[in-house]
Amino acid sequence: MVARHTTVFQLRDDKAAYFAGLTEFLRAAGFERLLIAGGEAAALSFPHRLLRPAPFCARPGADAIWAESGWRRPLAIDLGQTQMKRRTVTENRAFPRDLPFGGRALPEDEGRKRLRTFVQNALAAAGDYDGVVLGLPSRITSEGDAESSTYPGLYGPVKPLFGSLFQDVPWVVPHDSVLTARGYPPETTQKTLALTMGFGVGAALWHAWC
Repeated sequence: MVARHTTVFQLRDDKAAYFAGLTEFLRAAGFERLLIAGGEAAALSFPHRLLRPAPFCARPGADAIWAESGWRRPLAIDLGQTQMKRRTVTENRAFPRDLPFGGRALPEDEGRKRLRTFVQNALAAAGDYDGVVLGLPSRITSEGDAESSTYPGLYGPVKPLFGSLFQDVPWVVPHDSVLTARGYPPETTQKTLALTMGFGVGAALWHAWC
């Protein structure tokens, strides 16, 4: 998202400039509907809807995928930029993220090990499950590769990193903003943007129904 000769992400530390830039981008791109998860937007003049309850705004998206897949004992693991979440049919749990980034980032091998351990523990706590949704805070290419994010070691092919943990059950891997947006489809042909803001600006997903 580009506005004011820079990316909206680069404006994140100045809320007034950020929301002004976001509004400029939304109008220039022809959006008619905005969904915001994981943050507040009091200074935003563009019509929008704040999704609740945080930090479980993606729950309706997980419910939709579970229903479409026909799973009876489903599990969702959401590796957000600020919190890790585990969801079952009867439970929502959030955990602090213990993988520092930036100047304090762990070595890639250690980050990858901790990430696998969290997912493994989430699977063990869920017990019996027949399908898994794994939301990642990075773009997933058509080849199944995770692009860069603040998680050390979370890049490249996703299947070798996590596949051995799922013990022959089906699993799907969406971007975490895709998971959020999936639960709030437009009722009309409105061009919609879903924005997750837990990491200051978060990730965005375009929706266009024609």
